Amino acid sequence: MSDTPEVTPTPENDDNNLALERNSRSWLWILLGVAGVVVVAIGGSMLMGKSVVYYKTPTEVSAMPLNSEVRLAGKLLPKTIVAAANSGKTTFSVTDGKTTIEVVYVGSASTALSTAAKPGTQIVAQGKLGANHQFESTQLLAKCPSKYSAKLDQKTTTS
Repeated sequence: MSDTPEVTPTPENDDNNLALERNSRSWLWILLGVAGVVVVAIGGSMLMGKSVVYYKTPTEVSAMPLNSEVRLAGKLLPKTIVAAANSGKTTFSVTDGKTTIEVVYVGSASTALSTAAKPGTQIVAQGKLGANHQFESTQLLAKCPSKYSAKLDQKTTTS
């Protein structure tokens, strides 16, 4: 026979055991909920960090170390576009009002730049600042300013 006293279940003991079991389950759910929120927050911040792309102005790029990969954004100076057909390079200049940087794009960008060569056109060029302080671009995006306005009807209606 065993030396441990046998406890007879009473309704009071059952209620205490159920209350303890419920409390331990609620803490478990709370911990699982907090862990889930933390996982979602960390995952979201990691994905968001990879998708956000910052642009640097010509002033910021000129102060950066050479050969740093960056996206340069500035206003296109229209009379600076030179397309060399034999080398396949297109050069142009962008400015932020303080600093002007010459951009060299390998590839034919003359069509995109000539259609975008209007005052105030924003250019985004991805690449790096070379040793000769020319920005060597590998990708190019011309942001054409869009002005939408409703066409006014010149005819007047009489009733």
